[in-house]
Amino acid sequence: MARAHDATDAAKAGIALKALQTDPPCELFVRRLELRRQWSVILLNLLSVALLTVSFAPFDCWYLAYVAVVPWCMALAGVTGQRAWGLLWAWLAGLLFWCVNLYWLTWITLVGYVALSFYLSAYWLVAAVMVRAALRRNWPMWIVLPVLWVALEYARAYVISGFPWFFLAHSQYRLATLIQISDITGQYGVSFFVAMANGALLDLLISPLFARVSGSPVLRRQGLIGGLVTIVLLAGMIGYGQWRIRCRPTRPGPAIGIVQHAFPISLFEAGASEAKMLDSHLESSKRFIGAGCDLVIWPETMLPSGINAEAIDLDVAGLNGTSLRSLAGLYFGPQVWASKYSDAVIRESQQKVASLRREQAQSVASMSQALKCPILAGATSVHRGPRPVNPDDMWVIRNSALWFDGSWRAGPLYSKRHLVPFSEYVPFKRQALWLHRALRWFVPAVMPQLDPGTQATVFELNRGDDRWCLVSPICYEGVFARVCRQLIVQDGDKKADIMVNLSNDGWFVWRFGRGPYHASTEQPQHLAQYCFRAVENRLPVVRAVNTGISATIDSNGRILSEVTRYGKRAMVSGTLLLDGRGDETSADSSGHGPRVLVDTRTSWYSLHGDVFAMVVGIAAVFLAICLRRRCHSDNAEKERPSRESQ
Repeated sequence: MARAHDATDAAKAGIALKALQTDPPCELFVRRLELRRQWSVILLNLLSVALLTVSFAPFDCWYLAYVAVVPWCMALAGVTGQRAWGLLWAWLAGLLFWCVNLYWLTWITLVGYVALSFYLSAYWLVAAVMVRAALRRNWPMWIVLPVLWVALEYARAYVISGFPWFFLAHSQYRLATLIQISDITGQYGVSFFVAMANGALLDLLISPLFARVSGSPVLRRQGLIGGLVTIVLLAGMIGYGQWRIRCRPTRPGPAIGIVQHAFPISLFEAGASEAKMLDSHLESSKRFIGAGCDLVIWPETMLPSGINAEAIDLDVAGLNGTSLRSLAGLYFGPQVWASKYSDAVIRESQQKVASLRREQAQSVASMSQALKCPILAGATSVHRGPRPVNPDDMWVIRNSALWFDGSWRAGPLYSKRHLVPFSEYVPFKRQALWLHRALRWFVPAVMPQLDPGTQATVFELNRGDDRWCLVSPICYEGVFARVCRQLIVQDGDKKADIMVNLSNDGWFVWRFGRGPYHASTEQPQHLAQYCFRAVENRLPVVRAVNTGISATIDSNGRILSEVTRYGKRAMVSGTLLLDGRGDETSADSSGHGPRVLVDTRTSWYSLHGDVFAMVVGIAAVFLAICLRRRCHSDNAEKERPSRESQ
């Protein structure tokens, strides 16, 4: 009797399974998530903000990046009907993410911080609109999400000068094997993979079990396909990465000495004087005397302003009143125009400044002679205005890297070409002067406005029979892959062997009251960007940064050494010798860094640029068009029954 009963149950189960496969209930054709309470949506959005935040430096929980976007998408998928509050909370999540993670901008410009946060959150809103539309049509998110996310990252790197910060790829900077694909796709290839993993997981969690094909129910395999493709892509990236790392097409590079100091910068109080910063770097550079350096580098703007040859060699006596006051305004402030001092008094003061700068330049030249190698250091250089728009614009300043090689007259000079809007320059100066003046009112007067450089200078370092070429993107320039690529590849050839980044992150430090200064999260986030510049162009990167983090990165994107003291990388002073010959020498207690090896490879990315990101961008536009058409067709289908009933 028991066996007969079991057979009956099995027969019933088989009949039920067959009925389920031939005519499954309608709820199995829709996504398996429905959120009826706003608190559920809010908590999912907050979870994504938290997961994304800790996946980036300095927290470096890189593994969380592969699930960080999933709760945000689930919140969009779970809101039923046409209610807009799902989109509202998705946008507010983006706004919160940027407000939390860009806190270090509040010390520089509160207005800019608020405006930038709102602007960047708009990308989350665009993504939310398109993701929700795709989810409602049961499109596979393992391909939709990476296409949309990478396309928006690419747009964000260009629109309004660009802000390529917090790309999904940046969470993976410590995984050297995984990011080697960047020498083909740029950093966008890594972002694409991270977003694909999020999309595949999302499909597994909320995709419907069945779909109707020609009127018949069919089990959906969307989630399984997405997971399989993600695993195959991961295996391919790891295999490619291991192969590229095992390649050793390198030759010995120069021995480079790095000097780092910690001079904070504030809008509300005076910082260290130019003379103090110069003396500190000269004193620290003495540690490299006799160490066999081929080059010593100092951070951005550590030299006195106007120490370049054009400013020192200037015949001040020959300047007329307008040109003289324009020049003096750069040194003594714009109040020179309103002063009652005569031209003779201003001219005498300017001649004293030129004499002081010549003495300071001579001290740098003397140190170069003692080191028996050049010094590459940052300074605010003074130049004649190329296209003056008003009398006080006859002389301009630029953010430059100067090359001193035994002479007080600086040699080659590179001036920063990609400036930070509303920080280093106010737009529309030559397009709409009235608008430029109106916008200038929102920028603190103590923040000088810079003029962009015009030449992609390549520095040549000749040491006996050895010769190396260097490029030096300055500070924020280095986070732009296209800007670095334009410096490295000129006329279709790789012109540089080493990238030397001079930065000044002294703006991004904080303190309570009159206590000591502390580093912010900006410093490690800034460093992480250069792992991708190294891989993209297959060249080592050496950084000298005021307040840190000064470091060296090999051509495979691995951080090999950092200037450290007492276990800290930022807000410390120190030196580091990177010995290109591998000799065991040490400049101080910070130790000896791994040798600089010049990579002879020329990457596909260096030659062709962001082709991958462009293709993804075109695909995203195509997706948007398809979604819009489907939306119109769906609306038409809804309107048809109502018309027929009328």
